[in-house]
Amino acid sequence: MHYSNLISTSMSQKEIDEILAAIERINKLLPHLITLSNEEKASLPKVSFSNIDFVNEVLDMAEDNPEQVPESINIPEIRKDIELIESITKILRPLKQLEKKLEDSALLAGSEAYIPSLAIFNSVRMRNREYKRQRITVS
Repeated sequence: MHYSNLISTSMSQKEIDEILAAIERINKLLPHLITLSNEEKASLPKVSFSNIDFVNEVLDMAEDNPEQVPESINIPEIRKDIELIESITKILRPLKQLEKKLEDSALLAGSEAYIPSLAIFNSVRMRNREYKRQRITVS
């Protein structure tokens, strides 16, 4: 039986080390990023692009009507948050594409290794059963 081999490549330890070093450099360039717990994430309102548009519209309204903005609200900080979201999104897009390629390649390589391994296992198991039957018959 023929098994497809849609991915046939490897990575050297040098390449892996270079990639990991690049990831570490990126991490060092982003020292102020945080990690939230699952509980913290669950407690936060979810933001989508439509929410960001809403926030931008509200900020425009606030600038047109500064007397109606509560004193405790810092408009420049909100703008800074929106700019951060936009910056992170620019970085996330190619990273998500890379993550998908890594996951898909690992999935395909795993499948390509597993399926023929099952065939080998079953073949060896069947031959061992036949060998045992022959030994019983001869005895």
